[in-house]
Amino acid sequence: MAENQNFNALNLATLPFDDQACILDGRFFLSGNLDNGTPQRDLTSDPTMRRFLTSPYPFKIQFAMMHLCLGGRMRVRLNLNEYELHRNSLLIVMPGSIGQCLEISPDCRIAFMALANDYIITEDNAEGALIVRKFLSRQSLVELTEAQTAEILAIFRTLRDKLRRPDFRFKHDILRGYLQVLYGEICQLMAPLVEAQDARQSSRKKLIFDRFIEELRQHYATQRSVQFYADRLCLTPKYLSQMIHAVSGRHAGDWIRDYVILEAKALLKSGLYTVQQVSDMLHFANQSFFGVYFKKAVGCSPTTYKER
Repeated sequence: MAENQNFNALNLATLPFDDQACILDGRFFLSGNLDNGTPQRDLTSDPTMRRFLTSPYPFKIQFAMMHLCLGGRMRVRLNLNEYELHRNSLLIVMPGSIGQCLEISPDCRIAFMALANDYIITEDNAEGALIVRKFLSRQSLVELTEAQTAEILAIFRTLRDKLRRPDFRFKHDILRGYLQVLYGEICQLMAPLVEAQDARQSSRKKLIFDRFIEELRQHYATQRSVQFYADRLCLTPKYLSQMIHAVSGRHAGDWIRDYVILEAKALLKSGLYTVQQVSDMLHFANQSFFGVYFKKAVGCSPTTYKER
C-alpha cells in the first residue's frame, strides 16, 4: 500500500499525443495503432510517452479509458491488481483508479480511448449498467475473440474518421451515438462473464445476494439504508454487507446508491419532471438533500445533468 502514498494526477490535458491522436474539445481522446498499415513503433522510444510508461510512481487517473491490445505485451497494476495485456485484451479503467505501467514490450500495439468523467453515456438499460458495474467491481480486463476485437476496432476507426473531417458539423452527436454502441457491445461481452462468475459463488452467499437485489428492486425508491434490507432478510447489517461484498466485490450501500442514481438519471433525462419532482418521487427529504446525494455520486448537480 505504501506505493499509493505517492502518485501523480493524470487528466486528459496531460496525456501525450502525436499525429495519430484524435482529440475533441479536450474531453475525448483517441489514439494508437488503429490501422494495419500503420508502421509499428516502440512506444517507449518517445520521451513524452516514456514519462507515463516508465514512471516509478502510479497515477491517479481522472477519466475513463480503454486499452485495446493489438499485439505485443503490456503489464500494468491497477488498484493493486496486476494485469497482463496481450493481443485481444481489453482493459477498462474507471475514473479515480490508481494505475501504473510495470512493463511494456517494444512491439506492443495499443488502440487507446479516453473520455472525460463528465461526458455522458446514457444508461437507459438498468440491467446492462449493473452488469458493467458488477464486472468492473471484480476485475478490469476482458479477453476478446478476434471477431470481438475487430468489432471494437471498427468503432474506433469510424469515430476517428468522422471526427477528423473538418467539414463535419455534428461531431458531438456522432460521438455520443457511437459511444452508446460501444457501451452496448461491452455490456454484451460482460454478461456471460458475470453469469459465469455468479455460478462459481457459493450457493448460500449467492442466494443472499439475489434476495438482496430483489428487495432492492422493489424498495430502492423509498429505502436507502442497509439496515432496512438486513431486516427484510432477517440478517444483521454487518453480515449482509459481508455477504454482498463477498459475491460482488462491492458494498451493499454502493448497490443501493446505484439503483437510486440510475432511476434519478432516467427521470431527469426524460424531460417530464423537474428536479423537485424527481426528489419527491425518490422520497428525499427535500431537493437540497437530493442534490447533495446526486452530486456526490455523479459529480454534478441534478440541474446540470438534466440540462446537458
